[in-house]
Amino acid sequence: MTTNKFSLVAEASLDGRLFLARAFAHADTLNRMSREQMDTLYQNIAAIAHKLITMKTADLSDESALRTHIQTAFTLTSLGLEYGSKGDLDKSVQLLQKTRIVKFFQIGNTLMERLLERARHLLEHAVILPPSRDEERPLGVTYTDLETEGIQIYTQAELEFLKALLIYRTTIRTLQVTIRDTEMPRPLLHLAEVEMIDRQLACIEHRRDYVNTLPLENLFMLDPPLSIFPNPIEHLTLGLMVNLLLYRQVDFQFDADARADFHQLAYVEGQVRESFRQQLLDWIAQYLEQTQQPEPVKTYAVSYWDDCLQMEGRQVSPE
Repeated sequence: MTTNKFSLVAEASLDGRLFLARAFAHADTLNRMSREQMDTLYQNIAAIAHKLITMKTADLSDESALRTHIQTAFTLTSLGLEYGSKGDLDKSVQLLQKTRIVKFFQIGNTLMERLLERARHLLEHAVILPPSRDEERPLGVTYTDLETEGIQIYTQAELEFLKALLIYRTTIRTLQVTIRDTEMPRPLLHLAEVEMIDRQLACIEHRRDYVNTLPLENLFMLDPPLSIFPNPIEHLTLGLMVNLLLYRQVDFQFDADARADFHQLAYVEGQVRESFRQQLLDWIAQYLEQTQQPEPVKTYAVSYWDDCLQMEGRQVSPE
């Protein structure tokens, strides 16, 4: 039996946490809109939901997909209204009285589509590609399957974040240098979340740009291969810091003994020594300056290195 999409929209309730719901409640409190006007607005949102369902749902028996598109219609309309009114409830009521509600949906859709496009681009391109199997290799070197897997610049948690964004969901509540803490995907509710997602995407983009400045020629010859690590770029960065501090050279290969030496030299009871911390942060800042990276990339990379140092201090030092 085919689900009645019209009945689903009619039965859908407006989440009271949305700015749109607050605007409707504010208009009602001020007696600025008649019941007929409110009903018309709701019917117009329903029409938007119907259009989304028609455009994006192949299987009309999939109630979960239908409800997702209905929620998306409410969400995008709410975000557009919040953006247009700058979060001012009085102004939002004025806008609702004189502006077709589809305009707010279009604003919200534009805001989100920019983020979605960046997420899609990161999913496709924020990967260090392996050498081609036909590519000339150093004499005597044979790459294994593991060594020729692409290396993701985003973590598994960030992969979940990017995928959730594509269906207008988020898995984070706070901005993170590297996404480590996530939750089940939930609908976007507020413009502040959109702004935070914009900054979180920038973090991943800046990390990609930082990594791409490094000398990666022998990256797929490391033992063990980076592709086996849950956070390969953090491991890559740790290797660089270990080699800089212990051997004064730019390299990524290190073993358990080198890691133990690094811990003994750089940490005291899990806390990084300030002199070594500053030495490493100065190095990456100067390196990115020499490679002419823009200021946001340099600022992020320094924060990323600092975050990696703090996380490493929480690990048990190898014996």
